[in-house]
Amino acid sequence: MTSKYLWIFLMLMSCAVFSQEQNYIPYRKGKLWGLCDTGKFITVQPQYKDISWYDDSVKGFHAELNGKFGIISSNSTLVMPFISDKPIAVDKGKFLVFDGWDYYYYSMETRMRLEKQIQNARPPVGDRGWGWGIEPFSRKDIKEPVLSWDDLNNEDVEMLKPYNNHQYELNFKRDFIEIKAGDSYIGIYIPELHKIFLNTPELAHIGWQYYKGIPYIYTMNTSNLMGLVDIYSHEVYPNKYHEIALVDVHQLIYLSEPDPNHQNNLIFKTILPNNNVLNGKFDPDMLLWKNGNPFQLYYIMIDGKKNYAGEDGTLYFEG
Repeated sequence: MTSKYLWIFLMLMSCAVFSQEQNYIPYRKGKLWGLCDTGKFITVQPQYKDISWYDDSVKGFHAELNGKFGIISSNSTLVMPFISDKPIAVDKGKFLVFDGWDYYYYSMETRMRLEKQIQNARPPVGDRGWGWGIEPFSRKDIKEPVLSWDDLNNEDVEMLKPYNNHQYELNFKRDFIEIKAGDSYIGIYIPELHKIFLNTPELAHIGWQYYKGIPYIYTMNTSNLMGLVDIYSHEVYPNKYHEIALVDVHQLIYLSEPDPNHQNNLIFKTILPNNNVLNGKFDPDMLLWKNGNPFQLYYIMIDGKKNYAGEDGTLYFEG
């Protein structure tokens, strides 16, 4: 029994060490990169042109310094020196280094140079640590579905009865019906809510969606600025935004408004699920651990690289 519990203990300890390494976050200060933990404690001082997430295949973090690539550990010691012209990969249990002309194997234990790689095929380059992804396929050829009379029930037909004549025009959209009279937009009818939202000379209703199980209606004023109201027409966001995006799958809200100091610029804000606000447009990234609890990480692209922030509003970059 003692051996069994010792084995479980050792397994848990190894998982804890692995999780800690995975928890280190690329941290930027100015133009230099290092590493920090979720509490923003710096483990590798910012000194590199670029740095990756932990790559288990090389047991370290890919980093770039003076145009050369190496691998460092979480305590700033060198796993492999900065001698490669491309990110270092692992092949056949050995490091694979490109010296500008050829690929050579290096021992993972001694870091000593071994034989030259003979095969002609392009060598594998580990990219798990760098976070590169595949672009999603284009949806431009997919036709968006729209409502039809067949989708409506008797209550819907009764609600639309005053507008179902030659005086009005009903335009069926994906999840609502637009009501027009000549060149005038009268309002919209939302079958799922069985409710008509009438426009005013100052405000038009332009769409709707659920967010966290609650329906919200988008509005637009005469300056083409967006706002948001609830089903009782109570204002949720005033009409001052260039765009409002409710991303229900990640429970994020993106707001952009015109910059009063620069006419062609937009000011972005991201509202997180816990209502913390980040300046800029952040997308969800990795789920880490902080104080034993799941901790969601978000990123913003700056100069073509991901810069990170935590769900508590902590920014892992500056300058």
